[in-house]
Amino acid sequence: MANYNTFSVVDCKTRKTILTTSSARKANRELKTGTKIEVWNNNALIDTIYQRNREKIRPFIQAEKDYIREKQARATEKNKKRMERLKFKYG
Repeated sequence: MANYNTFSVVDCKTRKTILTTSSARKANRELKTGTKIEVWNNNALIDTIYQRNREKIRPFIQAEKDYIREKQARATEKNKKRMERLKFKYG
């Protein structure tokens, strides 16, 4: 495991892993009655989320959205600077 959150969707009855992902939103889509989400970080179980307490995953989803927003802003700024350089170079 790495230094970021890993979400593991587990079938409660058979105790088999259905999905392992770093996306909280993808794990949330798979959450239904009979499954749970285990949140792992640095090989340690951080939290267990069941259908009845689904709101516990909201901070993880918000953190993912914030990260994507920041990543998109960096890419937009990079592309803007690139276009300015090209415009200056070719007139």
